Amino acid sequence: MDSKFPLQEWRIVGFSALLVGTICAFVALIHGISEEGMRMAIRFTGRTSLIFFVSAFAASSLQKIWKTPLSIWMLKNRRYLGLSMAVSHSYHAIALVGLWFVTNGAAPQIEPLGTLGYVLLIALTITSFKIPAKWLGKRGWKILHKTAMHYLWLGLLFEYGLKLSKSDYIALPFLLLLILAMVLRFTAGRREKKLV
Repeated sequence: MDSKFPLQEWRIVGFSALLVGTICAFVALIHGISEEGMRMAIRFTGRTSLIFFVSAFAASSLQKIWKTPLSIWMLKNRRYLGLSMAVSHSYHAIALVGLWFVTNGAAPQIEPLGTLGYVLLIALTITSFKIPAKWLGKRGWKILHKTAMHYLWLGLLFEYGLKLSKSDYIALPFLLLLILAMVLRFTAGRREKKLV
């Protein structure tokens, strides 16, 4: 285990669950089970999910371009960063359901594309474990994970681009993170092709 990064594998998932859960509980304590509290929890968990997603999405590409202790750690723990995203987005889903209850079903609106994103995230999470991955097969696993990750990236890009268009400037750094992640993947892919 790398002493520079004491958080490894399942400890990352456990720490992420504890951190995100604690902050959500703090938001509920301050704002109560109210619309404002639920919306704040939705915003917070959306951002933490994006950070975990980008970390998993760009891990391999970053390690190919800049081999550093951090990029090696990210690649080694990519699966657990992805599972941390699933945990964070579970809190996000709970907050969405909470918002639905406190607004008597007035919000949030059900979006088919967002629902598909959740279905794909569930599929990614299930097939992150050995037995379901074995059932799916190596080729099927690659197709599912590549398709789902790109779909989620596009969905997040659209969501944060929309926020920015509504003058929500806090969305800008998160939007830039998504663009940077795709640039890293594209650059790493081009570099691999040149070496072949």
